[in-house]
Amino acid sequence: MSNYQTPAQGGNKMPEKVFSKMLRAGSNNFFFDVKKASNGNNYLTISQSYKNQKGEQVTSRVLLFKDRFQDFFASLQEASTFLK
Repeated sequence: MSNYQTPAQGGNKMPEKVFSKMLRAGSNNFFFDVKKASNGNNYLTISQSYKNQKGEQVTSRVLLFKDRFQDFFASLQEASTFLK
Protein backbone atom coordinates (compact mmCIF):
# COMPACT_ATOMS: atom_id res chain seq x y z
CA MET A 1 0.00 0.00 0.00
CA SER A 2 1.23 3.47 -0.83
CA ASN A 3 2.01 6.14 1.73
CA TYR A 4 0.61 8.76 -0.65
CA GLN A 5 -1.94 11.16 0.81
CA THR A 6 -4.43 13.10 -1.26
CA PRO A 7 -4.69 16.86 -0.72
CA ALA A 8 -7.91 16.22 1.26
CA GLN A 9 -5.91 13.95 3.60
CA GLY A 10 -3.23 16.56 4.19
CA GLY A 11 -0.96 15.69 1.27
CA ASN A 12 0.43 18.53 -0.79
CA LYS A 13 0.26 17.23 -4.36
CA MET A 14 -1.38 14.71 -6.63
CA PRO A 15 0.74 11.96 -8.20
CA GLU A 16 2.03 12.69 -11.69
CA LYS A 17 0.02 10.82 -14.34
CA VAL A 18 2.37 9.06 -16.78
CA PHE A 19 -0.23 7.20 -18.90
CA SER A 20 -4.01 7.01 -19.02
CA LYS A 21 -6.47 4.98 -21.09
CA MET A 22 -10.21 4.38 -20.79
CA LEU A 23 -12.06 1.28 -22.02
CA ARG A 24 -15.84 1.21 -22.33
CA ALA A 25 -17.27 -2.29 -21.89
CA GLY A 26 -21.05 -2.25 -21.96
CA SER A 27 -22.25 -0.25 -18.97
CA ASN A 28 -18.80 -0.44 -17.33
CA ASN A 29 -15.90 1.92 -17.78
CA PHE A 30 -12.37 0.75 -17.05
CA PHE A 31 -9.52 3.18 -16.48
CA PHE A 32 -5.85 2.21 -16.71
CA ASP A 33 -3.64 4.89 -15.16
CA VAL A 34 0.10 4.76 -14.58
CA LYS A 35 1.17 7.30 -11.98
CA LYS A 36 4.42 8.27 -10.33
CA ALA A 37 4.53 7.74 -6.56
CA SER A 38 6.23 10.21 -4.24
CA ASN A 39 9.26 7.88 -4.09
CA GLY A 40 9.64 8.12 -7.90
CA ASN A 41 8.37 4.62 -8.70
CA ASN A 42 5.54 4.16 -11.17
CA TYR A 43 2.44 2.17 -10.29
CA LEU A 44 -0.68 1.05 -12.17
CA THR A 45 -4.21 1.79 -11.04
CA ILE A 46 -7.04 -0.17 -12.68
CA SER A 47 -10.45 1.34 -11.90
CA GLN A 48 -13.92 0.09 -12.76
CA SER A 49 -16.82 2.51 -12.73
CA TYR A 50 -20.52 1.78 -13.23
CA LYS A 51 -23.97 2.78 -11.99
CA ASN A 52 -25.75 0.37 -9.66
CA GLN A 53 -29.49 -0.38 -9.76
CA LYS A 54 -30.21 2.72 -7.67
CA GLY A 55 -28.37 4.89 -10.20
CA GLU A 56 -25.45 5.52 -7.84
CA GLN A 57 -21.93 5.68 -9.25
CA VAL A 58 -19.76 2.80 -7.97
CA THR A 59 -15.98 2.72 -8.37
CA SER A 60 -13.52 -0.06 -7.50
CA ARG A 61 -9.74 0.18 -7.75
CA VAL A 62 -6.76 -2.14 -7.87
CA LEU A 63 -3.28 -0.69 -7.35
CA LEU A 64 -0.29 -2.58 -8.71
CA PHE A 65 3.26 -1.63 -7.96
CA LYS A 66 6.03 -2.66 -10.32
CA ASP A 67 7.44 -5.31 -7.98
CA ARG A 68 4.15 -7.28 -8.23
CA PHE A 69 3.19 -6.52 -11.81
CA GLN A 70 4.92 -9.53 -13.44
CA ASP A 71 3.19 -11.97 -11.07
CA PHE A 72 -0.17 -10.24 -11.59
CA PHE A 73 0.23 -10.24 -15.37
CA ALA A 74 1.29 -13.93 -15.43
CA SER A 75 -1.80 -14.86 -13.38
CA LEU A 76 -4.01 -12.79 -15.67
CA GLN A 77 -2.56 -14.54 -18.74
CA GLU A 78 -3.08 -17.94 -17.11
CA ALA A 79 -6.70 -17.11 -16.26
CA SER A 80 -7.30 -15.85 -19.82
CA THR A 81 -6.62 -19.34 -21.23
CA PHE A 82 -9.89 -20.45 -19.64
CA LEU A 83 -11.88 -17.73 -21.45
CA LYS A 84 -11.44 -19.22 -24.93
